[in-house]
Amino acid sequence: MWARLDVRRALARERIVLSLEPGSPSRTVASASAARALADLIREQTLGDTQGRTYAETDQYLASDGSTTSDRAAALVDERTGQPVANPEYELWIRSTTLQAALMQAYLAFRLADLTLAAGVIFVAAGAGIAARA
Repeated sequence: MWARLDVRRALARERIVLSLEPGSPSRTVASASAARALADLIREQTLGDTQGRTYAETDQYLASDGSTTSDRAAALVDERTGQPVANPEYELWIRSTTLQAALMQAYLAFRLADLTLAAGVIFVAAGAGIAARA
């Protein structure tokens, strides 16, 4: 129970809100289902913003001809910094994946706490049954 409370507090501390439909009331993400729903929503929106390309299918840099590339040598170079120009879609996937991973970690923590609680109840019941027989 403490693990569930810790995860709930950690999520509440971040003040993350979820609104599944435009115009629908938003709710604070403080449960396993809300964390999972938000992770799924972030993925859907990221796929929509990248025309269905996943992280692995998104090139890291912008090329000088306006396309994208994963070849650092063929990338457009920023005149001020001398560094290759990052593809905004790639940067979006980095942020998206980070958020999804954090939310799924909270989801899994909730589920692990549920599993541990259920196992505890089973062991107590088994112990009580064994004690009653003795």
